Amino acid sequence: GSAPILKRSKFQIGANSKFAAVVSFLRKILKLQNDKSSALFLYIQTAFVPSPEENVGDLRDAFSVRDELVIHYSLQEAWG
Repeated sequence: GSAPILKRSKFQIGANSKFAAVVSFLRKILKLQNDKSSALFLYIQTAFVPSPEENVGDLRDAFSVRDELVIHYSLQEAWG
């Protein structure tokens, strides 16, 4: 898609943080506005869309690969 590429590929966030914090963090570093005109879609394992209320640690425990939670992002919905 047309999403900008991140300069860094790994970031750390607290296990007790909500997934909404990940969304906010990525919106900030991708310099996206916080409105509906700047859509951002996040996927785990390129298919699963977590709820903003999910704990990052719970997602890591369930879906991590080598103790890393891989999150893919796009500016366009991957399916619908």
